[in-house]
Amino acid sequence: FKYLFRIILFYKDVKKKRKVYFMWHLCANMGKGIMRLVNIIELVKQYLLQGAILAVIAGGVAGAGYFIVYKKMMKGERRIRPVNVLWTGAFFCYLSVMLSATLLDRISGWSDTRMMPLFYSYREAWYSFSGAEWRNIVLNILLFVPFGFLLPLGIRFFRRFWATYLTGLAVTVLIESAQLILVRGVAEADDILNNFLGTMIGYGIYVLFREITAAAKRKRFSVLKMAAAQIPLAAIVLAFVGIFIMYDRQELGNLEIGLSSRIDMSDVQVTTTESYSSQPGTAAVYKIPVYTEEETRKIADNFFSSLGQTLDESRTDLYDETAVYYSTEQNSLWIDYAGGTMSYTDYAVVFGDDPEAETYPESVSGEDEATVRSALSTYGIQVPKGAVFQEQSDESSDSPGYEFSVSRQRDGDRFYDGSLYCTLYDGGKLGDISNHILSCEKYKDYPILSEDEAWKQIQSGNFRYSGQAGDEIKELELGAVSMKYVIDSKKYYQPVYSFE
Repeated sequence: FKYLFRIILFYKDVKKKRKVYFMWHLCANMGKGIMRLVNIIELVKQYLLQGAILAVIAGGVAGAGYFIVYKKMMKGERRIRPVNVLWTGAFFCYLSVMLSATLLDRISGWSDTRMMPLFYSYREAWYSFSGAEWRNIVLNILLFVPFGFLLPLGIRFFRRFWATYLTGLAVTVLIESAQLILVRGVAEADDILNNFLGTMIGYGIYVLFREITAAAKRKRFSVLKMAAAQIPLAAIVLAFVGIFIMYDRQELGNLEIGLSSRIDMSDVQVTTTESYSSQPGTAAVYKIPVYTEEETRKIADNFFSSLGQTLDESRTDLYDETAVYYSTEQNSLWIDYAGGTMSYTDYAVVFGDDPEAETYPESVSGEDEATVRSALSTYGIQVPKGAVFQEQSDESSDSPGYEFSVSRQRDGDRFYDGSLYCTLYDGGKLGDISNHILSCEKYKDYPILSEDEAWKQIQSGNFRYSGQAGDEIKELELGAVSMKYVIDSKKYYQPVYSFE
């Protein structure tokens, strides 16, 4: 799409450029959405291949039984309809995909044996507003749509809506129970809900198919039945539209730490030796720059060019939050869309140019701040003035390095926060760079809770807890409180209280 529309743009006259440019971006966005589904499609293809092989084996056994045992030995006269063979193969392949995705492809040994409560995944998706979280919910719904469609299509008994609904519910309960007992993956009540919704949507599609087929054959069909069967789909679409409209109308984004577990504090002893301020106040919220994929590609191209390397156009990994670029020298550069923070590894520097060498180059220690700053500047990285410099000389590390840290440093309307770590080698070359210093602009001041009000929230159990199953909080002792900043789902930098 990209190169096709560049060629078209070249040949169109000036008056039509805007239209073609829009078409190019439209196709680029379509391609971006498709690329993010590549892994899912590859997984389904793998499962379908397994299902197809099993279906062929089962079909061969069934065929031998039909033609040899039934037809020849038992002199049977009942014929097998080709449509039934087709349905059986399709249903067999689908079951292979479903069971592989829900049981076989799950990681075993998950230490938390709780069944996650209802709507937990929805709350996680809301507070993080991550594309991956919403996609997981939608995929769990879509997973059972073929089940709700194929079951009544092939078996007359399941053409009653309640029979398909109850069967879908029973199957998903069995799957989640198996996950819980076998400790494979995460057992969630939301998976049961989403799979059940998918079954209802699938049945609605079957009814739509049945009634349209009846109309095409000039038979009686019911518009009322057809409409009633689409209620689950309509309700889900309206719910998602409502959620996204409500989120879009918010000024600021959501914070993942806002996902409170509402711990029962009735038997928990909460103590502190600190005196928290009851004085309300205000704090600034900052806006983090957000880069597009094209902008991160330009950053990577410039970065590699400054080092005399060439960006490998054929090898790029794009994720929801990060873009990974490679040079033709096989070095990798990870760039976050939010803030442009980055991580870089120069493998030739870290591991040496000789693949047969038995030892690796050693990083340089004992350098001063000016030397490290100068080395970083050759890579186009400018560390904010006032950053705290220290050498990381951990004895357990084979490659000691250097760190610059900035804690809520203001420079006019600019705001710096975070840290940068790097390893320095002979010749001023850097082996690893992990630059997570955010540079933000002030957005607006907001009223905030006092420290005492935040302390009372903790006393009431309104905080997030991610412990193991069976863990019990007996005593909670809080120390000093400080303010730190957290990125919200709309890429604003919001202040939060951090209690020791």
